Amino acid sequence: MNLIVPRTCTEIPPKDGDENQENHSRLLEEFRAAAAYVLLGDPGSGKTEAFKAECNALGESACPITARDFLALNLDSHPEWRNKTLFIDGLDEIRAGSSDVCTPFEQIRWRLDKLGQPSFRLSCRDADWLGDNDRRHLESVSQDSQVTVLHLDPLTDSDVKRILNDRWGDYDAQAFIAAAQERGVDGLLKNPQSLIMLAEVVTEGGSWPKSRLETFEKACSKIVIEHNEEHELRGQHYTPDQLMDAAGHLCAVQLLAGVAGYSLRHNEADDDYPTLDACNDGSPETLRGALSTKLFMSEPNYRFAPVHRHVAEFLGARHLARIIGDGLPARRVLALMTGGDGIVVTEMRGLFAWLAAHRSNARADLIDRDAIGIGLYGDIREFSRDEKRALLKALSREGSRISSVFPAVTAFGALATPDMESVLEELLTSSSRSRDHQLFTEFVLLVSGQSAALPGLSRILLEIVRDDTWWPRINKAALDAFIHLHNSQDKTNDLKELLADIHTKRVSDPTDELLGSLLAQLYPQELPPSKVW
Repeated sequence: MNLIVPRTCTEIPPKDGDENQENHSRLLEEFRAAAAYVLLGDPGSGKTEAFKAECNALGESACPITARDFLALNLDSHPEWRNKTLFIDGLDEIRAGSSDVCTPFEQIRWRLDKLGQPSFRLSCRDADWLGDNDRRHLESVSQDSQVTVLHLDPLTDSDVKRILNDRWGDYDAQAFIAAAQERGVDGLLKNPQSLIMLAEVVTEGGSWPKSRLETFEKACSKIVIEHNEEHELRGQHYTPDQLMDAAGHLCAVQLLAGVAGYSLRHNEADDDYPTLDACNDGSPETLRGALSTKLFMSEPNYRFAPVHRHVAEFLGARHLARIIGDGLPARRVLALMTGGDGIVVTEMRGLFAWLAAHRSNARADLIDRDAIGIGLYGDIREFSRDEKRALLKALSREGSRISSVFPAVTAFGALATPDMESVLEELLTSSSRSRDHQLFTEFVLLVSGQSAALPGLSRILLEIVRDDTWWPRINKAALDAFIHLHNSQDKTNDLKELLADIHTKRVSDPTDELLGSLLAQLYPQELPPSKVW
């Protein structure tokens, strides 16, 4: 990444500081006068790039060096380290390879003292920073006996746009952000490395992956690959799939237990942040390795939580699907997600939906329990025709609740595939005009409008447009679906015939919205082209 985005950070006060003190986000450059500071951040959050930017700004008065080189090389052979502000990058890397985390830290202190206590900056991943204990020991080698501890802030939307535009030029960054939000992976945009990884997933094929499940799978697979060579050496025996499953294990326990995350320190653990002992059937080493990936973000007091709840639900369900496949009864898992009435509890709907996406042999039971949630929060693209039919049948029983999904109807677009044409036709030709069926028909029309090719519905859609026994908004939805689906040269003729029927009153009382859509299609104004993701 060539572009260096000016980063902001938030100061972390010592434990014995003023609890009422408000800590505001500030540019990192505002701390240049500090004698010493430590910059903490999540994996891939941009600590190294932030140090590069600061070194460039300070010029010859700054000296960048890795923590490994600072410990390994002879002080007398590097006079350039003296009388400079030292940017020592990667305390976590040398702690990662040491059996005693204190030893390399003490060596850094000794060398700083030997150099005459120069100004210094030290970067570290949150999981490898020992808090006030480290701060106090560093203060003894600081020029003014003070050490400021900073946490690198996540990227803002403006930062995300700048990075995407710098790397991919003429792509629409705002459309990319919106698409990520729609798929529930926008939490990954806040970290520079995971942002680039996700963008690469999208750009490799020239478009987003074909499904939400594939988007999550590819993005998470990329995210767990450790790009830092020092950490590869530490964790080379873990495959990406092992780390993803361990992350899923952590996420499943977290979601099912209703906790916020995990604590790496027993004395900082509580009911909301238990230690990894809560996952007592997993490998502690693998679980900690997963916790140190960018699938998790650090919080104060050595606590970690998934980078995004939707990511946690995907990974948690992925793990549950695997252990169900290994023999764990699915109903035992479902009992943890549902109430006494068999209904999925609200906070479990995302996990439940992703489980339906991962486990085909459990879908029949899952569909009847939460049809709306399965479409909204999971991925139905890989459902079979019979499973899609069952899902539509379950949705038809939702009554007025079905209207709640109209704004997010794109999540159900996989129901409007060519193999579903006869099923949709059957639903659209029903003679029922009850309120609930009108709402369900509107839903089916909105879903049909998500398809690229359902030519067999054209005649039925025009009949609905002309039928005044339907609600006017359903007439309009049918017209919109027809315009979207009908790609033949006959479309214009059909629309002109419809306009003539309106003029001669063969179609009674069309709404202004319907007439406006019809005229806009027949007499379009030239629109500026746009390039979107």
